[in-house]
Amino acid sequence: MKKVTFLAAIAFLGMSSLDASAQTTTPQEQAPAMQQEEKKEKVTTEQLPEPVQEALKSDTYKDWTVGDIYLIKPATEGTEGAIVYEVNLTNAQGQTGVVRMDERGGDASKKE
Repeated sequence: MKKVTFLAAIAFLGMSSLDASAQTTTPQEQAPAMQQEEKKEKVTTEQLPEPVQEALKSDTYKDWTVGDIYLIKPATEGTEGAIVYEVNLTNAQGQTGVVRMDERGGDASKKE
């Protein structure tokens, strides 16, 4: 009986800690993320620039399936070369990944 009570107490404490950690985001922290989402536009593979299409066909991504693709526009209009394509990928094992490319098919993950 002591074991059952002890296990129930541990389970209850574990559930309580999950609830507390899930509620750590404030509305002020969510607002910038929502503003970034407004700049995303879903596109198809055919709408990608040729260099980005070629990069996705390269050996680097040959084992990955292309999923959703988003065009991320710069925060300020007229910013040269700031367009980024965010490509969601999945491999045969079900692992997912996201790659960010500039208009030339290069790595844009470090450009913000």
